Amino acid sequence: MPHPEKPTEGLRPFFERFQRLNAAADSDKLIDLFASSMMVAGPAGPTVITAPSLLGVIAKRKQLFDDAGHRETALVGYEEIPLTSRYALARTDWQWVFEQGPGEQATVTLPSTFVVDRGGDAPQILVYILHDDIAAVLRRRGLAS
Repeated sequence: MPHPEKPTEGLRPFFERFQRLNAAADSDKLIDLFASSMMVAGPAGPTVITAPSLLGVIAKRKQLFDDAGHRETALVGYEEIPLTSRYALARTDWQWVFEQGPGEQATVTLPSTFVVDRGGDAPQILVYILHDDIAAVLRRRGLAS
């Protein structure tokens, strides 16, 4: 069995753009970073989702974050491993800052893993793996009900 190539950071600008579009809540441009059909896998299991359905998921997550007092998102960890000449695995760590009250902030950092297709005109996310249920984490931290 061949070994994956050594880690690179060729897709880091792609994920920095993902961060900016997510922070700006620009769902129309954010959706372009995903394949027209993709798999989302999390603690509840995998599901295939289309781009139009993903727009609804993005809006729902934005509302959850807004209700929790979201102020800032940052890509704080990144590792990329080429799987083939076309596909890469990206392990990321995302940090969210929430305002809990006047002068009080809470920070939540969670990992996500992506499989990205680098073979087209622009990279596209094919698989999005959530290591934790974000809503459940926010509830445990007292940031969401």
